Amino acid sequence: MELPLVSIITPSFNQAKWLESTIQSVLAQTYTNIEYIIIDGGSTDGSKQIIEKYSHQLKYWQSQPDQGQANALNIGFKHCKGVLLAYLNADDLLEPNAVESILNAYWVNQEYSIYYGKCKTIDENGILLHEGEGRQLRFQEVVKNGMLPNIFQPACFFNVAYLFREKFADENYKFAFDFELILHLLSTRLIIFLNRDIASYRVHNGSKSNLFKVDAFKEKLSIQEKYSKKDFLLFKWRRIKLAIAQKIGKISNG
Repeated sequence: MELPLVSIITPSFNQAKWLESTIQSVLAQTYTNIEYIIIDGGSTDGSKQIIEKYSHQLKYWQSQPDQGQANALNIGFKHCKGVLLAYLNADDLLEPNAVESILNAYWVNQEYSIYYGKCKTIDENGILLHEGEGRQLRFQEVVKNGMLPNIFQPACFFNVAYLFREKFADENYKFAFDFELILHLLSTRLIIFLNRDIASYRVHNGSKSNLFKVDAFKEKLSIQEKYSKKDFLLFKWRRIKLAIAQKIGKISNG
């Protein structure tokens, strides 16, 4: 039986300090049926030379100007054929058995829209700051709180079967497109949490999450409002269907 193909995309721009470690963490996976794609935005810090070093192990790569991180992900998505898709930023890491752990869960039940695990936090030198945490989440909880407690994008693998749209990332958002992506998939299907370390998220002064905290927060509020309306409409539709079913039942019983 052919093993399921997993796609991993790394969007990158001037992250040469950490890029090679990121690449190596993907290529060292215990699960081997992976296509790895790197979309570099035309870096000038030596990133291209690092990518070229590993080019024979990549499905596709390019190094040229793009329109930002979400656009880079969508460029990479066009080259993906996997049933599961993850993206790993050029300063983050995967655990060696991350993909194997995710695939074990996927084999058991392929009906989840996101398979995710614990994500550790490390500093710019790779020193552990926080152990990974996590728990099972539901759509209504995330919409209500407006945040994603204990779910980190590097530890998420997305089921392409439930993406239900042409593009992977919504390019209307520059900082919180990962939040929108997770909410989009949460709204279509249940997600599943695996109680094991999957990835490490690197915190440093030059990271987007550190430089644009206010902008990201504003985008998250906008996304929360968008999906809150969707949740309200879904709730109304469920109430209508229930009322119709109850009415039909009374007519049948009569």
